[in-house]
Amino acid sequence: MLNGSKIRELRLNKGMTCSDLSNLSKHLSVQVSKSYLEELERGTKENPSFNIIETIAIILCVNIDELRAS
Repeated sequence: MLNGSKIRELRLNKGMTCSDLSNLSKHLSVQVSKSYLEELERGTKENPSFNIIETIAIILCVNIDELRAS
């Protein structure tokens, strides 16, 4: 299961906003909207597709396993 607070932590550690992450996703195979990212981080959106998880991991330069709940 995806850990939204971990995504937020990693994003903030990189000095990125949700808008930044969303804009960078436009250059990859799956665009992730700012609002979708915010919902993932809050935990109101669950079970994103593998492609979305992979896109977030690529942008944040982390292994997919780091985005999972611990």
